Amino acid sequence: MEIRNIVVGLTIDAVDADLVALAVDLARHHKASLTGFVAAQPPVVASMGAGDVAGVLYTEQLNEIEASIKDVRDKFKAQVPASIKADFAGRVQQPAIGLIDVARKADLIIIGSAGEARDDGFRSIDIGEVLLGAGRPVLLVAQGASKLKADKIVVAWKDTKEARRAIVDALPLLKAASDVQVVVIDEGNLGPERESMLDAVAWLESHEVKVRGDVLPDEDGAANAITKAAKTAGADLIVSGAYGHSRLREWLVGGVTRDLLATPGIHRFLSN
Repeated sequence: MEIRNIVVGLTIDAVDADLVALAVDLARHHKASLTGFVAAQPPVVASMGAGDVAGVLYTEQLNEIEASIKDVRDKFKAQVPASIKADFAGRVQQPAIGLIDVARKADLIIIGSAGEARDDGFRSIDIGEVLLGAGRPVLLVAQGASKLKADKIVVAWKDTKEARRAIVDALPLLKAASDVQVVVIDEGNLGPERESMLDAVAWLESHEVKVRGDVLPDEDGAANAITKAAKTAGADLIVSGAYGHSRLREWLVGGVTRDLLATPGIHRFLSN
C-alpha cells in the first residue's frame, strides 16, 4: 500500500485553508497527486406540477451552487503549488454520494471535522456515509490543523476485519512513525484480546514498524480510553476501524466510531 492519489473533500460554503494546506503537505511528502472535490445539491426539487415558484427557486439555487463551485475551485488551485499534480472535481450532487463516486480514484480521502449543523447532506459531507460507502480509508482532520505530524500514532485495535483493514491502509504512515502504540480495550475477555493485539504488533513489526502494545481498561467508554492513551503518548493520530450497520442514513455508525468522530483536537484515520 502506497499513498499515491489523495482526494480532499471540501465544503461549498467555505474553503478551509488549513485543510487544504494539510492535504498539500501530505501529497508533497508522499509524492502523490491531489484532487479537490466539492459538491452541493438544491434541496428543492422542481417536479412536474410543482408550479413556477418551485422552478424559479430551484434555478436560483442551482445558479448559486454552480457559482460557488467555481469559487471553491479557484481558491483550491491558488493554494496548491505547481510542483504537485492537482485536479479538481465539482458536481451538482449530494456531497457524500459524489465523494464516494470519486473515491475509486483515491488511495486516501481527507475530510475536515464536521460541525454540529445538519442540512440533510445537501451542502455538507455526511462523514458516516462516506466511511461506510467509499471503500477507501478516510483521514478526518482535526479542526484548525494545517499539518499531520504522525510521528507518534495510536492504533485502536479490535480483532475485526475493519481494524485489520485499517492497519494495512495506514501502513505508509505507521512505517514512518517513530512510535506506534497498539491498544486494545479490556472488555472482559482479556486472554484472547491480548493475544490478538500481540499478533497485530508482530505483523506490524514484520513490516519494520516501531511498535509496542498495551491493554487499556474500559473507563468512561472505549473512545475516551483511546483518546486518553493518544494524549499520554503525545500522538496526533488515531488509527481505527470504522464500524457501521447501514448505508441508508447518516450517522449509522457504531458507538465507538461515532465517539471518535466527535473527538476534537486529534486526527483520525478510519477504514471500514
